[in-house]
Amino acid sequence: MGIDIFDADTDPDPTFLAFLALFSKRPCSFAFTWIPAGPMLPSMLLIAAALAEELDTALNLCSRRRKVPGAGVPLWTGTRGKNLLHFLKLGVGPARSADVLQRALNSLKPKSILVLGYAGALDPALTQGELVVLEHAGLLPEEFWDDPAGEISPGPRWPLAPSEELCAAAKAAGLPVRRGTSLTSSHIVGAPEVKQILFGRFHAAVVDMETAALAPVAAAAAVPLRCVRAVGDEASDDFLAFLSYNPASGPWQRAVQGLAAGRWLRRYSQWRDRSEAARRSLHRFMVWYLDNV
Repeated sequence: MGIDIFDADTDPDPTFLAFLALFSKRPCSFAFTWIPAGPMLPSMLLIAAALAEELDTALNLCSRRRKVPGAGVPLWTGTRGKNLLHFLKLGVGPARSADVLQRALNSLKPKSILVLGYAGALDPALTQGELVVLEHAGLLPEEFWDDPAGEISPGPRWPLAPSEELCAAAKAAGLPVRRGTSLTSSHIVGAPEVKQILFGRFHAAVVDMETAALAPVAAAAAVPLRCVRAVGDEASDDFLAFLSYNPASGPWQRAVQGLAAGRWLRRYSQWRDRSEAARRSLHRFMVWYLDNV
């Protein structure tokens, strides 16, 4: 789903680390840093994303960008016009992103949160680069992976801040946007047959790896949270299928399976093309959003 292709809240598969280090256009580092907690920080809007590439679609539109020292989390500020904005890098996965947001909200009190990011399409009607303003997000139960074809009850479902006016205004501005719902998974969903099962069972438009974990954190802090996802991989795309989670296989087994999958140049080309389309859509949305909302 886009390039959110870690098994969330665990160490990344070695196959993916090699894939990213070999093909990424920017230097790769897989270290995680921690900064001691700091004082209360005022803010109007907090923009958050799992990946630096996603966050940069908004952060790079601002001037006077700086990292906030002593914030306890990867936090930046920037100005757009007369507005001071805060930017938070969440990390990938439900538990990790929820923990980072919780720690940020311990010292930062925004009036609202906007989450940005890529997502994988479950709805076959969605195309690469299309934007989905989420109405609610549900957690995919872990039991799903034991028997994807079996019967299973849906996990917790969280409403997000109202999005009707935002979506209508963005659409009127010519952006490729629609309202929809998301399913949040702790694992990679890359196989078309799994996407088909999820869409048929849960009727979610997209799948991501953070939203349903972030929503209750924001709700507990009484901060409205909105989320805009750009479609990276379409429902029929299979270039991430070799990274799909299989509870019967460990990380190194999946690494061997990934190497055996082959067609690396085609997979890389599709990955970069889809990710670039999603990045451009998020960039266009943020240019409009920061100047008009």
